[in-house]
Amino acid sequence: NKDSHFTMINKGLPCLLFLLKAQNISTRKHAAGALRDLSGNDEYKMEFSKHGCIESLAALGGSRESELQTLAFASLRHLSLMSGLHSLMIECDIVEQAVRHISMAAEDLQCQIAGLFANLSESREHQTGMVKNGVVQAIVALARIENEEIQQDCARALANICANERNQVLIHHHGGLSCLIKLAQSKGDICQRYVAMGLQFLASNTEVRSAIIRENILSPFLELSKSTLLDFQRSSASSLASMSLNKENKSSILRKGGLKDILRLFSHPDLQVQRDAVFAAANLADSLDLHLDIVREGGIAAFLSIRSSTDVRVLRDLSRALSSLSLSDCAIDEMMNGDILKILFKLSRSSDIATQRRASLALCNLSSNGDKLKLLEEGVLKSLLFLSRFPDLEVERCASLAIAALSLGGNITNKVKIIEEGTHRQLAEMIQFPDNEIQRCAALALNGLLLGEHDEIKMRVFRETGSKSILSLISSNDEECVHSGIYMLGSLAENDEIRGALVEIGSIKWLVDKFKLGPIEIKRAAGYFFSLISESAEYHKDMANAGGLETVISLASLVDSECQEYGAFSLAFLASNREYQVPLVNMGAVRPLVSMMATNAESKHYAGMALLKLADNFENHITIAEEGGIQALLRLGRSRVTDEEVQYKAALTVGHLATNAVNQLPKQQVIDKGVGFAAGSWKKRSGVKKMQATEIAREFVNNSLQKSKETT
Repeated sequence: NKDSHFTMINKGLPCLLFLLKAQNISTRKHAAGALRDLSGNDEYKMEFSKHGCIESLAALGGSRESELQTLAFASLRHLSLMSGLHSLMIECDIVEQAVRHISMAAEDLQCQIAGLFANLSESREHQTGMVKNGVVQAIVALARIENEEIQQDCARALANICANERNQVLIHHHGGLSCLIKLAQSKGDICQRYVAMGLQFLASNTEVRSAIIRENILSPFLELSKSTLLDFQRSSASSLASMSLNKENKSSILRKGGLKDILRLFSHPDLQVQRDAVFAAANLADSLDLHLDIVREGGIAAFLSIRSSTDVRVLRDLSRALSSLSLSDCAIDEMMNGDILKILFKLSRSSDIATQRRASLALCNLSSNGDKLKLLEEGVLKSLLFLSRFPDLEVERCASLAIAALSLGGNITNKVKIIEEGTHRQLAEMIQFPDNEIQRCAALALNGLLLGEHDEIKMRVFRETGSKSILSLISSNDEECVHSGIYMLGSLAENDEIRGALVEIGSIKWLVDKFKLGPIEIKRAAGYFFSLISESAEYHKDMANAGGLETVISLASLVDSECQEYGAFSLAFLASNREYQVPLVNMGAVRPLVSMMATNAESKHYAGMALLKLADNFENHITIAEEGGIQALLRLGRSRVTDEEVQYKAALTVGHLATNAVNQLPKQQVIDKGVGFAAGSWKKRSGVKKMQATEIAREFVNNSLQKSKETT
């Protein structure tokens, strides 16, 4: 009678506790029964802690009498519904006592203990201690009993304990995972719901996920996806999503046929299941070696089927999967389908920044490896231009890189389409953006447009963007930006009209200043520009005024073969200008030319041409001879790879050098006084005149050339 509970709790509780110690078993049983009935009243549960009831019930639970044990644990089970009493119960070692009774207990007592474990497991602070005291092994033993109530409490206890990440690995080691898989066969809906929760929690742990694959117990999770119970379907999808995070698990999921189940869940009406399925598929797509399997199983079509979804998480993972698949050739052909491109265009305008970034990356990858003309025809430029103006650095970077990929290559049609959309103007604006990464990407795209021999494109870009963006790059503190700007100047300078305009605005001086401190990549790009400027004699004066002559000589003196080739090429043209032949030699142009002629590098030919031109001026002969130029020219004349015209020019130049050397000899009276004795004695004995000396030199060179030809 609940109406009497108030009186019993306030006045009769001490008496009942006293009767629990009576010698008569029947009296103790009746007192224990009364306590069980009183403990079921939620209003008075806390009163039990004031009179030492918990301690008395714990002592009664240790009794050898089975019925008394059952009544004691029944009372404790009722009281454990009050979370405020959990700490006191744990302190009284009730959990350890219950674990000891499992093996010998009757089914009724086992039912009370299972309920007690389920209730106590609700307190998170005691879960770890319960696991360490063997509760999981006890639950595994209880779950074998064919009793629906016991199995339900076991499932609830495991679900609660599994929610604590610190316990998950130990639970698996104690058999908790296998127990949950067995309990999944229970017919009770409530039990199945708790089982689904427990499996989902365990599968979220990295070590447990690896163990699931290692111990070959993935199949039960796949079977749950085919269940008609929504909780099991949710648990399966969530577990597969968690397991797909581990790289080693992905191939096992595929081998067990998990990909088909995951793709099938795309069309599930429950949003939570669909989210987890798409998340799992996106995780699998992160591995390049699985892309072919995803395509074979119809993954592209499955992703296409969820294009109408409005859920942010689904679309976010959809864009992530497509961005990953866009890296593989096996998927690109199917992704070039107009519907997939439309999805990407839509996702690229999403309000979710993560979705937009992934979609931008997918478009960037497709622009690099896909059919560029098809992309342009589908209107990819409109999306890319929109993205390039979006206030997110990652999105802008992907957009500019995609434009760069579309512009690269020799297809003039692609470049014309890009120019007609006004993309170059947007890129020029991005170059002046204060972020170096954006500047680099935009400069790469603009350089891609300027590459090639299409003068009309170069003219339009230069006319509509001007030099402000280039100057912004060259004046940057970032070396990559400076390199891109100089490279752009080289591409523009290939056009004669633009070249003149660049010289007028002082581009030579810009590059001379940057050349002095820049790394080798900047020196190479500057060298190409100088070689183009040096081709035209009308700009030689501008080169000299801006310090370009010294820079070209420094370029030729570098150990880098590409720089040497640009330097030798430039010197070959500059040396053709008689006005600068002597200044070039005085600046030290001979030594790097002689060094290059001693190698088999590509620059050897241009170095020889430059040295021959410098030798045309008699004022340079002494310096050329001192720097080893005569030997270099002799080697040039004897070289088998040199054409006959160059050989003849080299021989003739050596003759001129010899003639000039005779002219520079001291007069007879000076020689007789001891200066240049050997040369003077040779002249006395031979009686050779100046013109004869020239002829002898020429004859010597011709004979040497003839012998070289005969030996070859």
